[in-house]
Amino acid sequence: MDAEIIKKILVIDLAFIGDVILATPTMRALKSRFPKARLTMLTIPLTAEVAAMNPYVDEVLVYDKRGRDKGLFGMWRMARRLAPFGFDLCVSMNFALRGAVVAWLAGIPNRLGYDAQHANWFLTIVASHERDGIKHETMNHLEVLRPLGVNDNNADASLMMKVPEIARENLEKKRTAHHIPEDGYLVLCPLGSYVRKNLPLATAAHIVRHFSQRRAIFLIGSKAEAPQLEEIARLAELPRNNMLAGALTLPELAAFLEKAACLITVDTGPLHIAQAVGCRTVAVFGPTDPAVWGPRGEKDVVLYHQTNCSPCWGKGKCEKRMICIEGTTARDIIKAVGR
Repeated sequence: MDAEIIKKILVIDLAFIGDVILATPTMRALKSRFPKARLTMLTIPLTAEVAAMNPYVDEVLVYDKRGRDKGLFGMWRMARRLAPFGFDLCVSMNFALRGAVVAWLAGIPNRLGYDAQHANWFLTIVASHERDGIKHETMNHLEVLRPLGVNDNNADASLMMKVPEIARENLEKKRTAHHIPEDGYLVLCPLGSYVRKNLPLATAAHIVRHFSQRRAIFLIGSKAEAPQLEEIARLAELPRNNMLAGALTLPELAAFLEKAACLITVDTGPLHIAQAVGCRTVAVFGPTDPAVWGPRGEKDVVLYHQTNCSPCWGKGKCEKRMICIEGTTARDIIKAVGR
C-alpha cells in the first residue's frame, strides 16, 4: 500500500483500558509506516481519556456501544458520523465483527482487520486471528499490521503515555486533601476486573499495615470498589484519605503513578498505566498469564503461583479455591517491593 495516498487513518479499538494502552506499539508502527497520515482512534467512553494520552494518536472519537450507539441502528448511526471524516484506511483491532461492519458502512475504502467472526466479509485486507504461540499482548496487537508489511518481530514494543498538564495541575489540587507527598509513595491496587484476580482482603491489609509504618501508601480502585477498599483500610488502620476509590480521573491516575516509588497490583488497567509512565511495578498474577499481560520493565517483579489449572482466564468453576492468587503471600509481596 502506497504510504503517500494514505492521509487519514482510523483505528477502532473497543476493548478495555489495558488493551488500549498495549496497542501503543501498533500506533507507533502505523505512524512509522504512514508518517504523513493523521491517526484517529475510536474507543468506548471508558478508554477515551487513555487513548488521548497516546503520543501517536492525533484525535479520539467515542463509540458508546452499550449506550447511545447500542445495537444495529447504533452501528449505522456511528458509521454516518464517521463517513464525513474521509478516512483512507481503517484498522479494526478487535476479534469482533462490529468494527469491520462499521468501517464498511462508513464507506472507508481500505479496511484491515482480523478474520474472526466472519469479519473478513466486510474487510478489504485480512489478517489471520491465529496466534503464533504465547507472547506478550503488545506483540499480539502488532500482528494485525502484518498484511501492511510491518515486521512485528522487530517493532518497538515499549509503552508510552503523554500525561496532560491539566491532569498534573488537577492532581496538585488533590494532594492536600489526600496528604499525597510529591513523590516516593507506594500504591496498592488489589482488585481486578473479576474476583479471581483479587488479592485476599487480609493479604492486602497486611501489606498496607506493614508499609504504612515506613512511608505513605495509597489504595486505588474504581468508585464501585470503594466498599472493599474501605474494608482493607479499616483492617490496616489506614486513614480514609489514603483510600482513592474513584477519586482520580485516568489522566490524574497517570500523573499520580508517575511520581510513585512502586505500584503493587493485580492484573488490571493501572498496571499498564504504570508501565506507560515508568512506574516500577510488583504484579501479582493468578488466573491470567504474565507472559501475555505482565510488566516488562527491568526493575519490575512478577509473582505468579502457577497451578495446573492456571491460567484459566476466569472461566469455569474454580476447583482450587483460587489458590493461584492466594498462593502469593503478603510476605512474598513485601520482599518483592524491598528488592
